[in-house]
Formats: sequence, structure tokens, C-alpha cells
Amino acid sequence: MGISVKTLEKNRFSILTDDMEHCYICKKPKEDINEIFMGRNRQNSMKYGLCIPMCRKCHNKFHEVRAYQLHIMKEAQEAFEKKYSHEEFMKIFRENYKD
Repeated sequence: MGISVKTLEKNRFSILTDDMEHCYICKKPKEDINEIFMGRNRQNSMKYGLCIPMCRKCHNKFHEVRAYQLHIMKEAQEAFEKKYSHEEFMKIFRENYKD
């Protein structure tokens, strides 16, 4: 049996930043921790540290502006691939955001 969603949520971390107290984008105090890949990949985002702290304004923009979202997804994919590999990213997340 895998790790529960509640445990994953409680232990969210980021391979993109060491500062989980300030917004990844604007550096204001964080209000949320956002999973970069959502839907079927939300738990994978939590499992692999593809979460970022965000203020509410940047968090809303992330969900409202697709180009902004894709830019952050590309950064997350690059960070994942530095730690693991492109093949592993494709196996888990099944979409390439770098193209």
C-alpha cells in the first residue's frame, strides 16, 4: 500500500526551492503550497517534491493563465530530470512540457 494523500499533503516539499515560507514567484509570504502537476499527477507532485509555495495572487495566476502554468511545469520537469531522468519523468507524468 502506498503513502496516504493526507501524509503526502502534510509532508510536501520542493526540489525547486529550499524556501517553503515565501512565494516561489514573487517572494511574498506564502499562503498556499501548490502541486505543480495536478489531476492524476497531484500525488506524484507531492511524492517527488514538485510543489512550490505561493501567495494567493500567484497561485490564482497559475490556475488562470495557461502560459504561466506551462512555464512553471517546464521548470519543474527540468528540476525533476536533473535529479532523476527524462525517461523517469515521462514514465511517471506521461507528458513532455519542455517542447
